Amino acid sequence: MKYNLVQTLSGAALVLILAGCNGQDAQENPMNNNDKAAAEQFKQLMRRPDIGEAAARYDEMYRKIREKLTNAVPTLHWEQTNPPGRAACSTEFGAIDAAGRSDAQERGLGNWTAHGNLPDARWNEAVSIVGGVARSYGFGSGPTVVKNNPSDHYVTFHDSYGGELVFGTAVNTTLLVRTGCHLTTEAKKRGSLAPTPSY
Repeated sequence: MKYNLVQTLSGAALVLILAGCNGQDAQENPMNNNDKAAAEQFKQLMRRPDIGEAAARYDEMYRKIREKLTNAVPTLHWEQTNPPGRAACSTEFGAIDAAGRSDAQERGLGNWTAHGNLPDARWNEAVSIVGGVARSYGFGSGPTVVKNNPSDHYVTFHDSYGGELVFGTAVNTTLLVRTGCHLTTEAKKRGSLAPTPSY
């Protein structure tokens, strides 16, 4: 009798375990959801230039802006004050990096600074110069005025990829550019998500 009871309980436990497994299979695995989101985000980023191409184009824009500003205001002498940097993409494309992949990134180009304040009388002209060059490189959103006080001004421009150009003057006059999210050159060539790393 004891044996039959144990046998019955064991059989019931096995049925419950199998039912649990089948139930889990019936529900979508959260990891599969992450992979689906990552694949969709990857497909969107395939339509963009890779990060090397994007950074090179922004760097060219950056150089033209500095040249045109210096031509208009010869007292502006630019020097790079921060090195370039890179980071994982923001939450809009966060699924790609969520599983430890490194297929996409954002970059900050080196910050450029000209010592001294740009006179208030020249500020609007300077913004117009920056905006003219920026628009020719796809930065159609802006200028957005962040600060507009005497001897203290700050505007931003954005492109459709989430790139940002910042131009300001206070104690010094500054320019900085951050890219949006782009695939690495290797990922763009590969054309598909990297396998999830196994540790």
